[in-house]
Amino acid sequence: MNLKLALSVCTIALFSFNNSFAQRDKKDCIGIYKSSMYNSKGGNDTLMPPSFYTGNDTLYKYVQGGYSFGTNVLADRAYAQAYKVNAAYYLKGIAFWCGAKKQTGTSDTLNVIIYSLNGTGTATSGTVSNAPKTIEKIIKIPVDSIDTTHLTVITFPDTFIAYTDYAVGVEFSNMGDDSLGLVTTKDGDADSTELSWNKYSDGTWYTILEPTNWGMDLDLGIFMIVDTSTANINDSYFIDGIKLSQNQPNPATNATLIQYEIQNNASVSLEIYDITGRLVLSYDEGNQIAGKHNILVDSDKLMKGTYFYSLKADNHRLTKKMIITQ
Repeated sequence: MNLKLALSVCTIALFSFNNSFAQRDKKDCIGIYKSSMYNSKGGNDTLMPPSFYTGNDTLYKYVQGGYSFGTNVLADRAYAQAYKVNAAYYLKGIAFWCGAKKQTGTSDTLNVIIYSLNGTGTATSGTVSNAPKTIEKIIKIPVDSIDTTHLTVITFPDTFIAYTDYAVGVEFSNMGDDSLGLVTTKDGDADSTELSWNKYSDGTWYTILEPTNWGMDLDLGIFMIVDTSTANINDSYFIDGIKLSQNQPNPATNATLIQYEIQNNASVSLEIYDITGRLVLSYDEGNQIAGKHNILVDSDKLMKGTYFYSLKADNHRLTKKMIITQ
């Protein structure tokens, strides 16, 4: 091997395993636009970042090698999309959008992970304490099962309740020589919400909008499947001092009654959220004595669809689902 070729090979090796040799620059991200993909799951049970409804679905290739938001020469370890939780809800699975993949030989494994947002990371504001960290659930799936023409859907074998903000991500430590690229929205579509995260090869987390990272304002195609059933919610006993009954009637048209019982005196409020987590209606019931109470909800004020009603008693909260049909 001549010296020039040897130096070239050495440079490629260093470039592949040490991201200090590869500068992240969004000018090196080439967007391949794809049509919207709303199959596999319906809009009533798939929780997506708002930018996927209003923006442009995009697969970014990285000109220096690989995919900007997937496996690449930077040896990025993981990508994760954060979700805000205003009221607790049930999750039954994950759907993610893989725009491209390459399998070499035997199928390797992709780790799909739900994280608590309790770690240290870097955002546009500097060091923050709400980066992905603690692993709450991990699902290992073979690369050959990942679909590039439909959403890849993973169903949980057991109930998972989202009480606080969390992130769901894909992690590449067991990918071997297989590769994939995630679909995202277009740079500028996410309105600076800064909910997408990137885990570097050294294990540190950065928001994708952070300027020393990609500096791109987008969301990742990693979605949550919300369990809109209430079969696993038992209202025959107190949970955190609250019993919350299913609204009647359900589905509701003009009005629906929500009955509840509190174990101790408490300040009580009821909040109603749509499927995206947006607060649409609230009732302040003030200070109430222990015992049974009810609230009549004027469902004429709500559009047809699926909602979550969340009863808060002091610092405790219990949530259920209801359906409005008009």
